Amino acid sequence: MKLILTAETAKQLSKTEESKEIPDDEKLIKKSIELLLKGESKKKVPVEFFKVMVYIAIKKMLEYGNAITFYEIGYEFGKHLDIKDLNDLKEFFEKANLGELEVVSEDPLILKVNNCTLCSNLEFDEPICYLDAGILAGALENILNSVVVVDEFECMATGGDACYFKVEVVKD
Repeated sequence: MKLILTAETAKQLSKTEESKEIPDDEKLIKKSIELLLKGESKKKVPVEFFKVMVYIAIKKMLEYGNAITFYEIGYEFGKHLDIKDLNDLKEFFEKANLGELEVVSEDPLILKVNNCTLCSNLEFDEPICYLDAGILAGALENILNSVVVVDEFECMATGGDACYFKVEVVKD
């Protein structure tokens, strides 16, 4: 089951940034980002343990058709990042141990994540980096000041050399 995020869903997600009904959510996200950027996260949860948990969660979500949830989680997290440009985003990916982010092309905007922490050494029949796609979408909306859809079209989990994401700006 391939996740297809429509422009309408992307617009709805961008409007949910008002989800500050629970103030602790924002505080928790900000604290997590702070720890990631300091490198403290390496001391908390071993990467391989996290990968196994993500693997199980993605497998179950795909089984039940709820893969978009991971995109939404990443999106909410990405919106809270203090990212001003693509260099900041690259730096965040490296500091957070998500992989090495690079721009493959600008028109259309294609991003590549080398050494993707979430999916390297996993095997799936379809791309699974919904969390990364969501993080990219949330952060890129801040950079571009527009609603975007980020779609992973090649994944290390499917045998790709890296994870590739196409970014589309949603027209109003």
